[in-house]
Amino acid sequence: MNLNPEFERQLILECSPARLVGAPIVLGAVFTLSYFLDDYRLGSITAQAALTLFMLITLLWGTRQSLDSIVEEYRDRTWDTQRLSALGPWQMTWGKLLGSTSMAWYCAGICLLVHALATDNPAALPLLFFYAIGTALLVQSAGLLLGLLAVQRGQLKTGSILILVLVGFLVFMPSLTDLTETANYLPGHFQSNTWYNLTVNPQTLHQISLLCALFWCVMGNYRLLAQDLGLRNLPWAWLSFTLFLIVYLGGFIPNTHYSFSLAALAVCSALTYIGVIVERHEPMRIKRLLDYRRQANWRRVGEELPLSALSFALSLPFAIFLSFQEQRFAWLDISLNAYPLAVVLLVLRDYAVYLFFCYGKNPQRAFSLSLLSAALLYGILPGLFGAVGMTGVSALFFPLWADSAFSALAFAALQCALILSLLYQRWRQSV
Repeated sequence: MNLNPEFERQLILECSPARLVGAPIVLGAVFTLSYFLDDYRLGSITAQAALTLFMLITLLWGTRQSLDSIVEEYRDRTWDTQRLSALGPWQMTWGKLLGSTSMAWYCAGICLLVHALATDNPAALPLLFFYAIGTALLVQSAGLLLGLLAVQRGQLKTGSILILVLVGFLVFMPSLTDLTETANYLPGHFQSNTWYNLTVNPQTLHQISLLCALFWCVMGNYRLLAQDLGLRNLPWAWLSFTLFLIVYLGGFIPNTHYSFSLAALAVCSALTYIGVIVERHEPMRIKRLLDYRRQANWRRVGEELPLSALSFALSLPFAIFLSFQEQRFAWLDISLNAYPLAVVLLVLRDYAVYLFFCYGKNPQRAFSLSLLSAALLYGILPGLFGAVGMTGVSALFFPLWADSAFSALAFAALQCALILSLLYQRWRQSV
C-alpha cells in the first residue's frame, strides 16, 4: 500500500519504538492508580480520568504537534526542500495534520478505550466519541492553520500562538466534560429550535456546525499550503466561506431582509478586518494587480486580489440597502442607528491605516500601530472632546456620534479621503 509520503515521514518522526512502548506504560500506571481509587474496579473515577487525559493529550499535546509541524520546518529551514517535492497541497494538509499528531492519537485511543470500559453509560459513547474526536480534530486543525499564518508573517516563535490554543482549549472543554448540557453554554436565542423557520434538533444543529467548522478549517489549511507551494488560485474558497457565514448566521436572527442584511454587513466587515491582518501585503502586489487590470487579464486580477478587498466589496451592497431602509434594528430592544455607509467608510479607513503602516519602514509593527490609531480615533480623542462639551469636534473623529447620518457620512468620507491620499503617496514611494 502506498502511503502519503508526508504522512509516512511524520509517522517515522513521531512513532519511535520507545514511544510506542513507553506511552502505554505511563498511561497504564495512571489507570492502575484510578483503578485502586475506584475500589479495585473500573468505575467513574477511571472513566473521568480517561476523558480528562484524552482532552489534555489531544487538545494540548496534539495541537502543539500540528502547530510545530510547519513552524519547525521553517525554523530548521527544511520547508524549501519540501516545496521541491511532487506533493500537492491536499497531501501536505492531511499528511501534516494526521501524521504529526499520530502519537497523540495513539495515546488518546487508549484513553477512549479505557473510558468505554469504565463508563456506566455505554449508550452515550457514540455521541461522546463524535464530539470528542470532532472537537479535537477541529482544534488541531486550527493549530496548523495558526502555524501557517504565523510563518507567513515571519513569526517562528510559538509562545503567543499557544496562548490562542489554550483559549481554544478552555472554549471547547465544556462540550467534552458534559455533553448533555452543551446547549446551556449557548446564548438564549441560539437554543431555539428554528433555523430559517425550519424546526431543527439543537443537538443535530451542533453536530452539523462542528462538521462545518472542521471542513472550513481544513479548507483554510489547504489554501494556505497551496499558496506556500506557489500555486495560483482564484479566491473561490474565501468567497464561499463568506457566503456560508452569511447564510448560516442569518438563520439564527429574525427572518427579515433588514436583519439579514445587517448580519451580512457585520460578517463582511469582520472578515475584512481578519483578512487584512492575516494576509501578506507587498506594494508590488498592488502594482501587479493594476498591470493585470490594464492588460484585461481578469484571471490574474482575481488571483492577485486581496481577500480583505473582496470581503469589503461584498459589504457594499448590504450597506447601500440598509442605508435606504427606515426600519430600526429593534431585535435587541434597543434603538440602534447604524449609519451603514458611514460604518463601511470607517472599515475602509481602518483598512487603509493598516496598509499605510504595512508599507512603512517597520511593517512588523503595523498591527500594534493600527491598534494605537484605533484607540485614538474610536475612544481617546472623541471622549476627550466630548467630555469638554465639544461634541461636534468629537464627531469629527468618531462620525457615528454625529447628529445626522449625512454628517456622519461626510466626516467618515473626509477621513477616508485623507488616509487614502497618504496611503497612495507611501505606496508610490515603495514601488
